[in-house]
Amino acid sequence: MIKKTLMKRVSVFAMLCALTITLFAQPAYAAGPTVELIDGGVSKTVSAQRIKACEKMYQMSQMPWKLTATLRYCYGQDNNNQLTESSKVKVNCRWDNKLANEVIPRRGIPYSQVYREEEFPNGVTIKKGTKTLASDPQYVSIYGTDCSSSVGFAWKAATGIYLDRKDTGKMYRTKNMFADGLVNSDSENDYLMLVGKYGKYYTNRLTAETTKQIVTGLSAAGNYEAGQDIYSKVYAAIKPGDALLFRTTDGGGYGHVRLVIGVNIVYKDAAKTQVDPAKSYVNCIEQAGFSKTQGNWKTSWIPNDEDGGGKYTGKYYFTELTGEKESPTVNDGYKARCYVPFKMKAFND
Repeated sequence: MIKKTLMKRVSVFAMLCALTITLFAQPAYAAGPTVELIDGGVSKTVSAQRIKACEKMYQMSQMPWKLTATLRYCYGQDNNNQLTESSKVKVNCRWDNKLANEVIPRRGIPYSQVYREEEFPNGVTIKKGTKTLASDPQYVSIYGTDCSSSVGFAWKAATGIYLDRKDTGKMYRTKNMFADGLVNSDSENDYLMLVGKYGKYYTNRLTAETTKQIVTGLSAAGNYEAGQDIYSKVYAAIKPGDALLFRTTDGGGYGHVRLVIGVNIVYKDAAKTQVDPAKSYVNCIEQAGFSKTQGNWKTSWIPNDEDGGGKYTGKYYFTELTGEKESPTVNDGYKARCYVPFKMKAFND
């Protein structure tokens, strides 16, 4: 049950103690995700494993919850495991944070990079962590998922495999996904593989440090035979249940990952040999984080209609995957990011 709203002023400490985030034990999800693979207008079969991964990602993105008080939390921490000022987010309890207004219904496991391995499979009360921000103790840590752990849980639901690191046993982050997918390294197990054909760049991939380097190499003249390109050999090979990964070395290195739930390949020619990257697209679900500047957001997931302008639909054209066309991100504005597809080796197709 959701606790009654506090009707009197209380101290910051009391407010934090009273704060709960409740998930209903048996959440009533909306209709499941549309999982589809359409190749030149023809619908193709998607395996039960892949569908299960998509369904798990969808369920995590739809889990309902409400706040009984404004939530102030930090989703990130520094190398000393201290909460960071730059990751402060305020999530209002009510519209405009006014007690007279309606409590905001929310959905989707909240975003956290601090305690990021909490999938809440049965619907439970989300836990606050033990950390507080040194400069402002009203900001706390919470349990949740981030982009990579969400994808990890979706793949675990489909294959039974927990993407654990050799050195720590913790679930993969994007840097681990990147390393495992390209070549198995000391910290990663051998769970992932690249999607598509890499042509003459296949050997050179081993020295790549970013997904932009990979996309640039795959897009280079002469990498494929005449009439072939990154769109026909890599992105056209994506299936629902695969992940799209972005990694950069900027700022010490960071990344993002999405789970693909739908693919629609459009061709330029009747023979279906030339993929049209401006019309071909994928549909994705991703844990993207709350907006730092807008405390009324109802979810930290994409798709969502928070912006009111149709930016965060989860639909990305192939030209947005190569960075040829910019696509929106929740807190960093528009970025020309390059995405590379990976899949679980355990997928049976």
